[in-house]
Amino acid sequence: MTSVCVVIPLHNKGRHIARALDSVQRQTVTPAEVIVVDDASTDDGPQIARSYPGVQVLERQAPGPGGYAARNLAIRSAKSDYIAFLDADDAWEDGHLAALTGMISSAPADTVLFGTGYDEIHPGDLVSADVYRRSGGGDRLLPFAGFVRVWLDCGECPVWTSAIAAKRSALIEAGLFPAERCRRGGDKDLWLRLARLGTTRVTPARSAIYFKNSQNMVTSLSHDNVCHCMVHTILAMVDSEPRSTRTLLMRLANRETFQYALRTAKTQRVRHASWKHFRPWYNPLQFALLLGLSSPSGTRWRRPGSA
Repeated sequence: MTSVCVVIPLHNKGRHIARALDSVQRQTVTPAEVIVVDDASTDDGPQIARSYPGVQVLERQAPGPGGYAARNLAIRSAKSDYIAFLDADDAWEDGHLAALTGMISSAPADTVLFGTGYDEIHPGDLVSADVYRRSGGGDRLLPFAGFVRVWLDCGECPVWTSAIAAKRSALIEAGLFPAERCRRGGDKDLWLRLARLGTTRVTPARSAIYFKNSQNMVTSLSHDNVCHCMVHTILAMVDSEPRSTRTLLMRLANRETFQYALRTAKTQRVRHASWKHFRPWYNPLQFALLLGLSSPSGTRWRRPGSA
């Protein structure tokens, strides 16, 4: 029987943690473990989590970016075969774990990563479908090259942290979340390394909710203006891949570098060091724009028509 541990990092999300844990308690398939990791919160979030029966609360003494170290602590502490991730300000539909365990039980033995569809709730309570559903993707088994190709076709990673389950042993083999080398984008970095170890199964069936209007979101923080950690991951793996996969990976590195630079340019001039690995022959127009964003006159970038 499939055993699943729910892992929730918690840092100053007292306003939201009850919503997340309520959604776990409503699951039609009961998880074997629920581990909340208090990442040095200063609000009442840990106390709220402790009030839920069956929830194990672990503690860290200093907060880490992105909750990466907190998730790693929970993964190492878990005894279950699979880990289902949920951020403290997100939630699941009642059948989310049932959908994931069904996917796990019917997938090939080498499948290490499972992702479902989700809705995004934006400020003003506007709702949009996830990027994989918007691209028209179906229920698919993806080898590594296929996973990277779908990522490029969608324009974003086709799986998202709070709608994922992963094989615990594969998470450990992949090296866990990059707590020591990445402040942002570490989730995607791990999903890429994990997908390389086996097959990914993804479905557009919606079973999770991403609240992008939540308090204290890491995605609202400014960028570090350095080379994206995932680019270093790609550079480390690319030479051992077939030529066709190498091309896909370098296109992905270009894409993530360019998107990261655009976000950075909203608040500061982009440093050349942050995109020094960009391959201009894949995207010459983007390369020209990166040169402009790094020039002294290209201090900030705004979308056309913005104030």
